[in-house]
Amino acid sequence: MQKLKVALIQMNATPYKLKENLHLALQMAQKACEQGARLIVLPELFDNGYCVSDKDFEFGIDFKSPISHPSFKALSEFARKNAVYIIACSIEKARKSLYDTAFIISPKGKLVGKHRKIYLWNGEKKRFSRGKDYEVFSLNFGEFKVKVGLQICYELGFGEGARILALKGAQMLVYPSAFGKARAYNWDLLSRVRALENGCFVLACGLSGSAFDKNSKENLEFTGDSRVVSPKGKVLKKASELDECVLCELDLDEIVPQRKALPYLKDFDLKLIKKVFANLK
Repeated sequence: MQKLKVALIQMNATPYKLKENLHLALQMAQKACEQGARLIVLPELFDNGYCVSDKDFEFGIDFKSPISHPSFKALSEFARKNAVYIIACSIEKARKSLYDTAFIISPKGKLVGKHRKIYLWNGEKKRFSRGKDYEVFSLNFGEFKVKVGLQICYELGFGEGARILALKGAQMLVYPSAFGKARAYNWDLLSRVRALENGCFVLACGLSGSAFDKNSKENLEFTGDSRVVSPKGKVLKKASELDECVLCELDLDEIVPQRKALPYLKDFDLKLIKKVFANLK
């Protein structure tokens, strides 16, 4: 049997308060590790908060030397100390460009890989450059390996990305998010659809609370509602508190029979889709 205990850290990240946000995140993550979690997931821009556009470049992680950044360093040390994988999401700076980037840290504290957000929401288009790749990462838990695909927040609404990752072998889709509360209905429906149509687990981890956006002069409210969804589209566990750790054990043996029961991936006509997309203008 292949069972994996995961933890989603839902939190109200205070803008510009890196030290406090890290403390809160790792405090909850520590409790999750003590209960057997082997994979920790954090929300989108959890470390400095979502509404920090005037400090994006200053707060960004340079992944050519990530250990020099206080956020990555703290996560790396925590992963190594507790022998866990961590999936987080922070601002990335690469020369003169900025990205909204999800990344994986191994139990040895090393960078496994990263995903730059491709589909940017609203004001993010002014803040960040777009990513270009869909990559699947293999996480080694000793007795078994799990293939993971990363997406971020708004990308939950783009089924093409999830389908590409599933066709590449992803057994789990992870969505660090800062989803708007006004679109909570979308979050609920799409998280279940992405799991069902791809026969995989979905881990959707969101910011909670609210933050003031200096650019739009609006107070942004976040959905929270972090959840783990089964390959059948069933919500196994979800959060209801402002700051909460969602702990859930996944039975990875559910994936293969579900993909046989609903063979969407097997019957997917890739050649036809390529042809149709090539003719779109």
